[in-house]
Amino acid sequence: MIHHFVALGDSFTEGVGDPVEGIPLRSAHDWLAEWMRAASPGLRYTNLASRGLRAGEIRAQQLQRGLSLEPDFVSVVAGANDCLKGPFSAERLRAELNLMLGAFQSVGARLFTATLPNFTLRLELPGGVRERVGRNLEAANHIIHDLAGRYDAIFFDFWESDLDKNPALWSEDGVHPNARGYLEIARQVAPVLERHGIAVRVPAAQGEGR
Repeated sequence: MIHHFVALGDSFTEGVGDPVEGIPLRSAHDWLAEWMRAASPGLRYTNLASRGLRAGEIRAQQLQRGLSLEPDFVSVVAGANDCLKGPFSAERLRAELNLMLGAFQSVGARLFTATLPNFTLRLELPGGVRERVGRNLEAANHIIHDLAGRYDAIFFDFWESDLDKNPALWSEDGVHPNARGYLEIARQVAPVLERHGIAVRVPAAQGEGR
């Protein structure tokens, strides 16, 4: 049983995005925490995420706070701003993610992470910039996949899902999911958590006013 779920990250984990009528604007992590609490009453949940942060800033601002909360389940999703804002360093991203995942593993927490969406499918970028961002994303996702295996983290691969291909799930900025998108991401992540023994109770048509 999970007792305290702590989420580290940037705007994706915070839940930044466009509203959708009839669906509360909440991050996928917030939805998952609610459904986990439905299955395990008494679950604590702390979302430390803040928009606009690169991986190093997430580590500097959130790691020690997260450790102090003594979580037994931790989500670390980071790297999008490293890829989009530049300059991008694969070595630096690997080092920062390695520090965060390693620190939480050392205190016995179970880990969750995920690859980054393919922003180039939606953003209107000049050809050279599109290619650069695409290369950054491929490098970042390779690192995330590798570290997920190293730390035995529960892992969700965005590029193996159909989420990027559905424009109805994304905000106008092309970067953030909208309210419907966060809800759908949570629905796709929930069975991944369940396969790893984490109880999640997903209500039918949750959040859509039906």
